[in-house]
Amino acid sequence: MPLEIHAISDAGHVRDHNEDMFLVGHHQGREEPYGIVHDGASPLLLAVADGMGGHARGEIASRRVLEMLGEARVQGLLPARAADHRNFASILTDIHDRLVGEQDPGTGSLPMGSTLVGAWFPPTGEMVRFHAGDSRLYRLRNARLQQLTEDHTIRNQMLRSGADPGNVSPHLITSCLGGGVGQPTVDTAVEPSLQPGDRYLLCSDGLTDMVPDDKIKELLAAGDSRLAATALVEAALQAGGRDNVTVVVAVVTAG
Repeated sequence: MPLEIHAISDAGHVRDHNEDMFLVGHHQGREEPYGIVHDGASPLLLAVADGMGGHARGEIASRRVLEMLGEARVQGLLPARAADHRNFASILTDIHDRLVGEQDPGTGSLPMGSTLVGAWFPPTGEMVRFHAGDSRLYRLRNARLQQLTEDHTIRNQMLRSGADPGNVSPHLITSCLGGGVGQPTVDTAVEPSLQPGDRYLLCSDGLTDMVPDDKIKELLAAGDSRLAATALVEAALQAGGRDNVTVVVAVVTAG
């Protein structure tokens, strides 16, 4: 189905550089907003990566993760059928291994790594989601906002098991690509039957740490994809902008 997409990334008010990056189709970006209208007749790949590893290395990690994901698309490795969504687990594990192999052990710095959340739209009216880490994918349908991904964090792990997380930081992730993780946990699933009016949001934790879900719902529903993306980033900045913030908004249109 046709999609209208807009992506924005901002360093925020505290960080002096931006370790986030987005991928929309063949375009990687972090400095300038980017938007397209996609006719739905060909596959489309969307992703957000949030890098880590110290100054500059996080920037490298997020860029390399998206470059390697793009290479997998060009090489025809992404699943042709939504039913084969689990192929993304091996693709992301391979990206993880390659990123680990690009580390320079002689620097003594933290190992670079990146979270990743992505959406793959084959031309069959479905969407495949995949992620490692705490960057998120939401869907707004019929005025209901649903978080489609589960954060790979110690805090979320404790909540799911019924334990009280107390003061455990929400930023202690249990999975990412690279970053000193032995093997990443990669979740994949199919979201069948896209519907006109559906709105999808891929974002880094620079948004979700600063803006509550009820506000995300309100802003995601407003205007076209450009207006919604702009409003979401502005809300994170107005709330303090303590981290880099990146959003990709995709609106399913009637065609």
